[in-house]
Amino acid sequence: MKHLILTVIGKDRVGLVETLSDTVYQNNGNWLSSSLSKLAGQFAGIIQLEVADQYITVLSQALNNIDGLQVQIVEDESKTLASSVLHHLLVTGNDRVGIVKDVTTTLNRLGININKLKTETHSAPNWGYPIFTAEFELELPVEVSIDTVQETLERIADDLTVDIDNNE
Repeated sequence: MKHLILTVIGKDRVGLVETLSDTVYQNNGNWLSSSLSKLAGQFAGIIQLEVADQYITVLSQALNNIDGLQVQIVEDESKTLASSVLHHLLVTGNDRVGIVKDVTTTLNRLGININKLKTETHSAPNWGYPIFTAEFELELPVEVSIDTVQETLERIADDLTVDIDNNE
């Protein structure tokens, strides 16, 4: 069995996820995991599938024939899952240009891998300005402590709140 990673994007419409899941099912694929979202009227997602070698071509063709959906397919070549401790980071602050850049640059300098990132901006009742939140799932190198991550991120700006879990 091979694992495929799909990225999909297209104009959002009712039934699109069902069309995707039915196409996978009808072509002998097994839907393992996904992250799907509607953003600005567009449907976007990443899907991990499992499929036997002999069905890869027909499944790929069927997925690429879904009307109005752009699909890119990559074969997962990793052999084993890395064992590491994951940490969750939440960054909250007044919305401004450059928050994601500042945080990701800092994490990169510390050698931290970002497994997941979810961001959103929402209005803050009674405050009059938008609040930005970013939720990260991080893989920390063994030589980097949570305290170091917290202290380094808190130096970025006074108006950011940084919360990181301690899975140790």
